[in-house]
Amino acid sequence: MSPDLASLLLLAPLALYSLHALWRLIASDSLPAAFAFVGGYFICAVLFRLTLPSLAVVPIWLPFLFPYAWTGIAALLLASGTLRLGRKGISLDGVPPLLSAYALSQLCLHLGLMALSTVLAGRPLQAYAMLPPLVAASGYLLYRLCLWLSQQNQGWLSWPGVIITAVAAPLCLGWAVELLVPVLLRYL
Repeated sequence: MSPDLASLLLLAPLALYSLHALWRLIASDSLPAAFAFVGGYFICAVLFRLTLPSLAVVPIWLPFLFPYAWTGIAALLLASGTLRLGRKGISLDGVPPLLSAYALSQLCLHLGLMALSTVLAGRPLQAYAMLPPLVAASGYLLYRLCLWLSQQNQGWLSWPGVIITAVAAPLCLGWAVELLVPVLLRYL
């Protein structure tokens, strides 16, 4: 496989992930969500600048290489003002259902990665840092799962749904790392 084609195949999930997030944001027409996504970008840029101070343009392009970090911070900012907890589960108050499912999936992804990374010997966090296309693809699949679960429960993500999505993300990432990294190293 040519290096150009391999690079395009690896960058495609990241571009599609970013475009899907922006599409959800624009279609929602939610001002708090827009502020959360802009704030998430700037927080991500500052964190990357503090991490890699010797590279001048890192704050500009690195959030696009790790779009799931950007959307995770944005989802946390959005949830800090709109999260509702109840007997039925969790939901985001005043946020349209599709964007709400997207933000909740990002929260569950990051919650699961932080909670289960020590149990899984750090493999999910290694995938988070080293395999952005894989994390982007699994983040989209997690969004689809959260959307289906929240539609079953009238916009609420039930507590079993939160647990399932938070546990599924690190397990799938750890399993995919074990399976896909040798294949990628052999053929790309």
